[in-house]
Amino acid sequence: MAASTRDPRLRIALCEDTTFEADLLTALIDMSGVPNAVERFTTGEAFLEGFAKEKYDLIFLDVYMGELTGVQTAERIRDIDTQVVIVFTTTSDDFTREGYRLNAYKYLLKPVVKEDVVDALELAVLKRDKAQGATIAIVTNNVPVVIPLNDILYVESSNRRSLIYTAEESYATTMTIDALEKLLPPPRFLRSHRSFIVNLDHVDDLEQDFIMDNGDVAYVAVKHHRKVKHAYDDYLFSIARGDE
Repeated sequence: MAASTRDPRLRIALCEDTTFEADLLTALIDMSGVPNAVERFTTGEAFLEGFAKEKYDLIFLDVYMGELTGVQTAERIRDIDTQVVIVFTTTSDDFTREGYRLNAYKYLLKPVVKEDVVDALELAVLKRDKAQGATIAIVTNNVPVVIPLNDILYVESSNRRSLIYTAEESYATTMTIDALEKLLPPPRFLRSHRSFIVNLDHVDDLEQDFIMDNGDVAYVAVKHHRKVKHAYDDYLFSIARGDE
């Protein structure tokens, strides 16, 4: 079943006055696998004409655009929408201080690379889903059930079925853990083991394995422990920065 009846696409605005750079960024967004709807603009003025609060989930801004720069465009964006994720694209990091002032998520140095683009997309998906109270729909014991993503602690694969654990109860479904992984957006949800997906918002500690805030243990694959720890640390850093 689908995760939600709402449009799952990430609403993205791309402000870039160079066709090559705009085409590259558009291609990397499409390659990410994140469902998206991109609107492209060549000037800050053209973008601001139709801009409104909560119209976009993510905005890529070229710092060095024509008459109205990316920084100036961001200032006007923040007058209207304080929460939308802003990412600057630039050939220089000279504007880093301005980025912090405007609560920009990050700078992408040109030419942009897929890893940085995916990172920005995942952050935007996370913020959107938390704000909208996103859910997943499953069938358990032949009964449809809708579960808020915020309530999910972790998922465990066992005996050809998946168990979704919340603080109140667990739900058994015949959906595979691979199928559920596609419905549980990163970086909040992390596949830590072939049999476990963890909601990092509900982690109390990471030792050899994840200790969840209800006391349960969610396994971490030994060979992926360093990678998992790095992803968890990055997530904690994004929370500390106020990205959420």
